[in-house]
Amino acid sequence: MKLKFIILCFFTSIILIPAQEKTLFIGNSMTYFNNMPNLFQEIANSKGKNVQAEYYAPGGTGFINHHVDNNVYNLLRNNVWTNVILQPGTSESAGVSWPVNTTIQRGQRMIDSIRKYSPCAKIFLYQIPYGIKATNNVPDYNDYFNIQTKIKDSITKMAHGLRIPLIPAGESARNHFSSSQDLLLHSSYNDVHPNLNGSYLVACTAFTTIYQENVNVSNYLGGVTQGNATYFQGIADNVTLTNRSNWLINTYNLNADFVFQINGPQVTFNNQSSNYTTVEWNINNEVISGDINLTHTFTETGTKTVTLKVIKDGCQSIITKTIDIQTLSNPLFEQVSLVAYPNPAKSHLSINNNKNFTFNIINVLGQVVYTNNENKSNYIIQTDNLINGVYFILTNFDEKIKFIKN
Repeated sequence: MKLKFIILCFFTSIILIPAQEKTLFIGNSMTYFNNMPNLFQEIANSKGKNVQAEYYAPGGTGFINHHVDNNVYNLLRNNVWTNVILQPGTSESAGVSWPVNTTIQRGQRMIDSIRKYSPCAKIFLYQIPYGIKATNNVPDYNDYFNIQTKIKDSITKMAHGLRIPLIPAGESARNHFSSSQDLLLHSSYNDVHPNLNGSYLVACTAFTTIYQENVNVSNYLGGVTQGNATYFQGIADNVTLTNRSNWLINTYNLNADFVFQINGPQVTFNNQSSNYTTVEWNINNEVISGDINLTHTFTETGTKTVTLKVIKDGCQSIITKTIDIQTLSNPLFEQVSLVAYPNPAKSHLSINNNKNFTFNIINVLGQVVYTNNENKSNYIIQTDNLINGVYFILTNFDEKIKFIKN
């Protein structure tokens, strides 16, 4: 018996651990400085993920090197990656060393390989932050903003050409410099590489882009002060999540998302997913549905779990949210002008109103089980064919009343 108990605990603990995600960064020193991929990994894990991050980032390289580098293709061939982040070289990022279309062609070759060996991987372009030039220790922020704009425009064009989103790390840095012109993100002027603060901001922005959720509050500091960490997390959340379309987030990739509206026990779920072909809802293990949007009426109060899975080409994206049903009453259910009796009903039901109306009868799953379009003020309907349970009468005036069939 003791052995069985130990085994049971072992498997229970495994179930609680999220599946491991493997994330690969391909870049150069703008990626490996301060071990930014590890900062990302630890931030993600502090937020409840299970991430293993790796990188291949020889100094001074770019797509011109990576697209013909066997080390890159061996990494892609020998692993199944959850996320792959591609960083063009610094000059490539601004469209200076090579035309943007050339960099797109080189990036596409790598993406084709990623799709072959990790067909469901999410792929991103890393928009680098730039450094601050200075002459006689006088910083030139006009030059910085001009170059950062060139990088943004070039990376956006690359992202469209490659049909993938971008991680707006450079825009997070620009957000800081727009209000504070200092060396918080760099060790010195004329150094394009970020210091630890700058790399932490990049890692935070990568998290918000990949997972589309707030990085604040992550308790992983990575050597950054608590105040700075909170500040950088706030920048990443604001820049990324309030401007998703600017970074092509959900423009091309498969993504599950939904919003909901609670009205007493009745909840309306609106699907806001992107680039899917089929959907699957799980409403608190009470309803499994393939409808795009749906409405569900709960019969008990409490915290409910709702999961939406969207699928395309054998790949899937899943999101789970919780909702709190605090009451089973709904003012729409109690319109004094609409009356139904006897309640509970057995073989028949009388429905009266002070005006002509049509109506549907819906069950607790939100399904229409009876329709009457006669448009009059009094009805007597047979209820023998209804299964015992709770039902709602919904008129064309949005009046609603509950009755029980037993």
